[in-house]
Amino acid sequence: MNLAFKFLLSPQTTREADQHKLRPFIHWWSHQQSTSSTFRQVSFPDVVPRLSDTFHLDEGDFFDAYSGWSYVVTLFFIDTSLNAIKTIQHIYSLLDPGRIWINLGPLLWASSGVVLELSLDEVVRVVELVGFELLPVNECGETVKMVEREYTSDSEAMMRWIYRAAFWIARKPVRSD
Repeated sequence: MNLAFKFLLSPQTTREADQHKLRPFIHWWSHQQSTSSTFRQVSFPDVVPRLSDTFHLDEGDFFDAYSGWSYVVTLFFIDTSLNAIKTIQHIYSLLDPGRIWINLGPLLWASSGVVLELSLDEVVRVVELVGFELLPVNECGETVKMVEREYTSDSEAMMRWIYRAAFWIARKPVRSD
């Protein structure tokens, strides 16, 4: 993934928007409405990406990441962890006091090696026990909202993968110890 990202960031390999083209649906013959749909191409990126003072790539193991962040965003991530409790604790350690963690994802736990396959209410309880304060995500005051989201979707296919994903915003409290 990082290799592809660096390819897109490089001024030598990406000079303009929509420069690169792939045929990402060619490998899947099932659920296609037409042959032309299977062979269609997709152009990318829609903008020319570049690193800047406000955007940088921090490569390495997630658990080696250093603290001092204002925001952590996890997208379809928590269930990839072998130890969700350790992952949530690490997210807490990454944030400065008063700062925010935004999560969206299902709980389709990574296969072998998972320490615990927690239910959503257990994950939310761990989030609270670690010390996060869950914030309302809508006008009804819900702190966890279920939203339907596609993953690796093909808008022209006859089938879609739809997840009921949990969305929450959590704040690391400012302690007055």
